[in-house]
Amino acid sequence: MITGVEIRRKIVHLATLSIPIGYAMLTKETVIAILLPLFLGFLMVDLLRHYHSGMASLFQKYFLGTVLREEERNTFMGATYFLFSSIVVILFFPKSIAMVSLLILILSDTAAALVGKGIGKIRIFGKTLEGSLAFFFSSLLIVWLYPDLNRFWGSLAALGATLIELLPIRVDDNVSIPLIAACIMFFGGG
Repeated sequence: MITGVEIRRKIVHLATLSIPIGYAMLTKETVIAILLPLFLGFLMVDLLRHYHSGMASLFQKYFLGTVLREEERNTFMGATYFLFSSIVVILFFPKSIAMVSLLILILSDTAAALVGKGIGKIRIFGKTLEGSLAFFFSSLLIVWLYPDLNRFWGSLAALGATLIELLPIRVDDNVSIPLIAACIMFFGGG
C-alpha cells in the first residue's frame, strides 16, 4: 500500500531530477560547485542530529516519519548519500554515463517503490518482484532512449542496478545503484 509518507518521499526523490537536468545545461565544474556545499550541509546536519541532542529532537519532531524512513534514524539520510553519489559519478564518469546512472536511481527507484507498494504481491528479500520488474524495465527504457550510449552495456547496467536494488546489501541504494550502473557502463565499453 502506498502511504502519504511514501508519496512525499517520492516527490522529494523526483525533485532531485534537478541534478541531472542541471548537469545537462551546465559544466561539470559548476554542478560540483553547487553540489559540494549542499552535500557538506546535509552531512553536517546528519552529524549534528546524531551527536547533538537539540538537533536530534528537532529532527525527530519535524522530519522522521514525514519524509525519512525509520531505518534512517541511525544512519545518514538518503539525501546525504544521494548527493555524495551524484558528486562521485559526475566527477569520475563521462557525462552520458553519469546522467544515465542518476536517472536510473531517481526514476527507476521511484517506479519500483510505487509499483512494489501499490500492487506488489510476490516478496523477494523484503522487496517485491513487481517493484523490481518496474525498476528493471524503467532502467532499460532510460538506457535505450538516452542518446550516444552503448545499449548492450547500458542494458547490463540496468540489470546490475536492479539486482543491487533487490538484494539485501548493507550499502545505501542511493550510493550503490548509480555507482554499479556507472561502473558497468564505463568498464564495459561506455
